[in-house]
Amino acid sequence: MAAIMSYLYSILWSIVVLGIIIYFVFVKKSRNRKAAETGEDKERVRQAAGQMLVGVNDYQLAYAHWEEHESYGRTVKTTYFRYGAAFQGGTLWIFPLHIDKRSRQVQAGNPITLTSRNLGKVTVKTKEKNGVISRVEAWLGDKQGHAIAQLYVDAENLRKSRWFPVNILQQQECEAFSRFITALAQQVASENPGIDAVIAAEVNEGYGVIGAGLSIAGAVGAMVFPPFGAVLCLIGLILSIVGKSKGAKSKKCLIISIICMVWAVFFNYMYFTIMW
Repeated sequence: MAAIMSYLYSILWSIVVLGIIIYFVFVKKSRNRKAAETGEDKERVRQAAGQMLVGVNDYQLAYAHWEEHESYGRTVKTTYFRYGAAFQGGTLWIFPLHIDKRSRQVQAGNPITLTSRNLGKVTVKTKEKNGVISRVEAWLGDKQGHAIAQLYVDAENLRKSRWFPVNILQQQECEAFSRFITALAQQVASENPGIDAVIAAEVNEGYGVIGAGLSIAGAVGAMVFPPFGAVLCLIGLILSIVGKSKGAKSKKCLIISIICMVWAVFFNYMYFTIMW
């Protein structure tokens, strides 16, 4: 009898779990899609954007978002950003959105204005579903290749949790943004033919900075335990040489690494001379 009751209990729990899954996957999604069809959240975003773009006419507007992931050991921190992306001609305005979780009211912050004059690189990726664009991912950087903004523009945005608080359908806006950002990316690329080299040089400078840091740590360590310090200085020197060989412009990191390596060699000479 106990075995039968246990079996029935497990079946009951399976039905409950299945019902919850069906609700969240189908019922809730369908309800949110119907809410999106009313256009209420889209209108709230449009009104908030209008307050930031007084005097600008005939622009198109898309709701955008971004997720930034930062790793701290085994922990991953995710920060969610929500934007309004207004575009017209060759100008893009991006402004942060604050969306109240309860009232659903939308407030917009001051926009940043981006054109080919202050952009150095723009990359665009698109995803399609059933033959139409479902997502546009854009990365926008300045003339030095530093990131200014990253964002997703999705054709369908449904409320899933407090981190995804809106119900917005924007297929036309998504396709329009894809055309706009693709054209802008092509224009920026034609006006900044050397930007990839600039970005690569900065990455290579990073090797030198890391190498110089390790070399300095090794030089300090050499005063305590010379062999260990020499190893760190050698690794640092190799990184500095790699960075310089790949196109790093500055020689400072390489010079620092060489001086630290000489310092470590001297302490190792004294160490082994005294020891032996």
